Amino acid sequence: MNWLKSLWSKLVNKTSVSPTLVVVEEEPVEYKEESVGRILEQILLEAGVSERIISKLDVLNVFEQWYEGPNTEEDVKDSIQSFKEAMGGTINAKLGKVK
Repeated sequence: MNWLKSLWSKLVNKTSVSPTLVVVEEEPVEYKEESVGRILEQILLEAGVSERIISKLDVLNVFEQWYEGPNTEEDVKDSIQSFKEAMGGTINAKLGKVK
């Protein structure tokens, strides 16, 4: 009987999981912040404004100089109408289809 008890103990010791606490440290994730110009370019291209018009009118540089908000897509989209009104003329006409 003793050998059965010994065998059982060895089997349990090999297969058991000890309840030890494991501490996992998370490293902070750095988010790559896109430039305002790149965000605007994506929005304009999705709205159907051609790359030729974007570069010809230098829209990205003008917008980056004008814009003073956060670098998020939502904030850039919300500011496009104000940008068009502030710039007027050709930029307003060519970006007319962007809402």
